[in-house]
Amino acid sequence: METARDVLASIRRKQKEREYLLAVLDLWAQVQEQGIAIAQVASFGFDSRVLTPREGRDFHRRFSEYIERLPTGKTRPCFYNYVRHHDGGMTRLEPMLRAVYEHDD
Repeated sequence: METARDVLASIRRKQKEREYLLAVLDLWAQVQEQGIAIAQVASFGFDSRVLTPREGRDFHRRFSEYIERLPTGKTRPCFYNYVRHHDGGMTRLEPMLRAVYEHDD
């Protein structure tokens, strides 16, 4: 028999999944708004070499706001500033888009 705590835990898991999926959908909407066809996008990325000079100065001053250090010691971007296309091409995102990750907790 399910307890009230089991039901709460299930609802919270579903709520987190819903929030993640809404964030992903919003990301794709922002890509479309930049004139990029979703079907052409193979991946998202961040590369400091793609930054404008002003963005580059901001990036170096506020590095921890752009790059997240994970408990494993690895890093991952907090923003995407380009998309890679299936044909190997790349399009700069302007403005940069907040990166979306599924949370494991």
